[in-house]
Amino acid sequence: MIIRGKYLIGPGFQVIENGQLEIRDGYIAEVSRGGSGAAETIDLGDCLIMPGLVNGHTHLELGCAAGMAPPQRSFASWLRSMRAALMEVEGDDNAVREAVETGLSESLQNGVTLVGDITRNPLLTRELIAGIQLRPAVVSFGEVIAFGRIRDGAAGKIAAACSEACGDDRLVVGLSPHAPYTVESSALRACADAAQERELVMAIHAAEAQSEDDYLRKGRGELAELFREMGIAEGEPSVCGMGAIELLDDCGCLGAKTVLAHVNYVSDEDIRLIAERGASVAFCPRTHGAFGHCRHRFSEMLRRGVNVCLGTDSLVTSSSLSVLDEMRELYLHYPEIDPATVIEMATVRGARALGLGNICGKLASGKRADLIAVMLDRERDDNPLESVLGGGADVSYCMANGQPVYIKS
Repeated sequence: MIIRGKYLIGPGFQVIENGQLEIRDGYIAEVSRGGSGAAETIDLGDCLIMPGLVNGHTHLELGCAAGMAPPQRSFASWLRSMRAALMEVEGDDNAVREAVETGLSESLQNGVTLVGDITRNPLLTRELIAGIQLRPAVVSFGEVIAFGRIRDGAAGKIAAACSEACGDDRLVVGLSPHAPYTVESSALRACADAAQERELVMAIHAAEAQSEDDYLRKGRGELAELFREMGIAEGEPSVCGMGAIELLDDCGCLGAKTVLAHVNYVSDEDIRLIAERGASVAFCPRTHGAFGHCRHRFSEMLRRGVNVCLGTDSLVTSSSLSVLDEMRELYLHYPEIDPATVIEMATVRGARALGLGNICGKLASGKRADLIAVMLDRERDDNPLESVLGGGADVSYCMANGQPVYIKS
């Protein structure tokens, strides 16, 4: 099968005019400039053919709480409303299933062919995902929370999070110690040991809010008050005297198979440490803006060699699961960034962060045939990258694992 379009992102993320791909058995056999008259050719017209997009950080099941806890300037106040929203749907497995299934379908319609999903219900969601044939590939990170009065049973939580009962080559199991402020040091070390033993990728919310640093270093602030209010705190909170990044490193959680979500408040030393350890960062531009955080330092991270990818967070904090919307948000507010870098952050860097960079993330010979087409703005189609990032066109075609999974009517 030949897939052809006006422009194509080549293996080195260069733009190829009249580019085409030869697909065999679900993989890309050849990338070239168009011209062959193969019997089975799909010409996608005036579009940019790109690698399938990668959502490096999301919470599909939180779609069941969409609109119930809008972002606030106070992180603790938002956590309070988020907890109330989750209590409303607690135990409703059907709502979780519907949210995950709808989220996967929406992902395909938005050109997302690989998802890094955090799940509070790993056994439930993985069984559901495994039974869906036409879907993105998923790295399913089982979430662990263990601190204060809910520290008991950490070993069982970790075992459930790491269960590979439903895993296959398109449903990969990962582990997610939620955050340094909700997983105590002993449990963080246990997560690191379990991930290393099983060779799993870990996803961790880190340096998400300034109040996180106040809590970890001083044991006070709005998070300390929230945990006392919730009845989780036991006496005075333990103070580690370290920020989130240093603490994660001290517990063995910072390495080449770690994805740090958000990373909004970091020092120069933190960035140096992340780069040195080889950890990745998943930046969620729309969520970042919705909470009113300070300007993100992803550009400095990239310059220091950190692998930074993009994520949508969840339908609680974003209006869609579209990575293309994240790309456009990034390009709008950080216009100094090179368009090709934005494309890389949404594709190959995301695949690398999720441990699948050798399989997908770029249009190159031997890679899985995960690709999309985005129609071009006719007034700017001489510059296809800017047309896609600065325009409003939707994904018109999506192929995952060599199968067409979405064609816009």
